[in-house]
Amino acid sequence: MNVLSVFPVLSVIFGLVLIVFILFNKFGLGNDKKIRYVLSSLVFIYVVTALDYHLSINNQIPATYSGVTYFFYHFTGLLFYYFIALYTKSEINIKKWVPVVVGYTLVRILVFLPFDHDQNLQDFVEVLETSNYGVFVLVEYILVSAINIALMFLAYKKLKKAPLLIELNESEKNLYKWIKIIIAAIVLMQIVVFATTILGSLDIGHFNLYLKFETLIYSIFFFIFAFSIMHFPVFAYSGNFEDLSTSTIEKYAKSSLSDSSDLFEKIKAIVNKEKMYLDFDLKLNTVATKLDHSIHHISQAINQNAKMSFPDFISSFRIEEAKKKLMELKPDTIFAISLDVGFNSKAAFYTAFKKSTQMTPTEFKKLHNSLD
Repeated sequence: MNVLSVFPVLSVIFGLVLIVFILFNKFGLGNDKKIRYVLSSLVFIYVVTALDYHLSINNQIPATYSGVTYFFYHFTGLLFYYFIALYTKSEINIKKWVPVVVGYTLVRILVFLPFDHDQNLQDFVEVLETSNYGVFVLVEYILVSAINIALMFLAYKKLKKAPLLIELNESEKNLYKWIKIIIAAIVLMQIVVFATTILGSLDIGHFNLYLKFETLIYSIFFFIFAFSIMHFPVFAYSGNFEDLSTSTIEKYAKSSLSDSSDLFEKIKAIVNKEKMYLDFDLKLNTVATKLDHSIHHISQAINQNAKMSFPDFISSFRIEEAKKKLMELKPDTIFAISLDVGFNSKAAFYTAFKKSTQMTPTEFKKLHNSLD
């Protein structure tokens, strides 16, 4: 038995264990269940792909179903990007993308309808190599792979640019660097998988070997990635007390902060008086230091009394300041106002303003002018 033959099986086993760990472990991924579901779905695609490869290689699956997991290939980049967006608490309009993804999926299915589905995976690839339609399928695979790689690269950039709401200690800094390295490696992994698939299609005699090698890469990188990222708290991005681990919440629930309302009033007063919200890089630690409380207590007071996260709480002050500036007789440009009130980009300002007022800054400005 070839040593590489065990890798698809190991990938399936590791993947299933990892999915259970992701869904039921309470540490690291926070209170939003969507994060766990999306990451589990991503790992599940790789698990099913590894199982498909194993059964196809050993002719233990009807030829009709051999290689059908390729239809899910384009979801890997989409799910990876969506996971990072959720993890970093970035805004993303899912409703806008659903029709695009559905159409994208239907087009991919239609590409493969003309083929004889009674062939096994290797025979199917071999037929493609000798058919005129094979060039079209190859272009389709290159396009889908390019989109996956691009989405994973954008996810990496999003993670790097996402603002952290707390100052990290040394161990957290090292873990954060490690996670960025792993994500960069996953982008490279996708490129390697793309290259091995192309090589496998050009070297039919060793096609199964390339499939086994792919599953080895998947099992190594995704196990390390999922395990690592679950040990870097979502709280660092959300500032939401509920995103802390269960043990930490229980610890602070038993602490001296029995009534958070007094602390919340102090937080509002100091943020407003010292205009702390004008600092686009404001962190929980800054407020905590000024009031001589832990960052967890500050977060707890805001979450329990304002019913919002720390970023939304600070944004509320920035939006009120922006409204005043927009209502001036000769207001600055919206971009200038967004920077003046503490936002680090026009896009972030537009998103926060619409979330708070149900209208864009431009619409608010026009409405105010019409009332005058």
